[in-house]
Amino acid sequence: MTLRGWCYHKYLESVTLAGSHAKGTDLKDSDVDIFLRLSPDTPGPLSAMQASLADHVHGNIRNVSVRIMLEGRFIDLVPARRSFTYDVLWQARFNTWLKTDIPEQIRYVRNSGFIDEILALKIWRRRHALRFPSFLMELATIHARPKDFPALLRFLATDFPTTRLLDPANSNNIVSDLLTEVEKLHIARRAAMSLGRIAC
Repeated sequence: MTLRGWCYHKYLESVTLAGSHAKGTDLKDSDVDIFLRLSPDTPGPLSAMQASLADHVHGNIRNVSVRIMLEGRFIDLVPARRSFTYDVLWQARFNTWLKTDIPEQIRYVRNSGFIDEILALKIWRRRHALRFPSFLMELATIHARPKDFPALLRFLATDFPTTRLLDPANSNNIVSDLLTEVEKLHIARRAAMSLGRIAC
């Protein structure tokens, strides 16, 4: 894969590892996230930038990223235009832009002290085939400050559906809104069932 022929290549300021691999919350087969930061001078709407990247790499748009398969592994390319202290991303799912700071998100999770609990929750999510976005899952774990995994499950079973979880890099972003009320309740019920099995 090369970005050299991409029409926005000359505006590219940096290409860095992001997502779970940068945070230390990756499982063995986790997707790899690559953050593409473009200059504030990058012309055109963010949606066009994302669509252009998808065309160039023959990838599929997945909300803020473009997914490709490379050497048997999914790679998510996350393009963003720098705007002073923020990175501005396009959310295809919601047809709007998002301001955040990707390096700050990474630092927040890496320094949380709850990496093991996040990893355990990711394994639990996979086992139960739940829709539970990774960043939201990380924020939920850090908010709960669990002393052990059952304590984290108790938080999910009780308080999680009504807890507002905000982006540590921009409090205007309500990350918990990534899930519907029905999806949150489904997670809560599954957590309650898992707690019941532990008790037995």
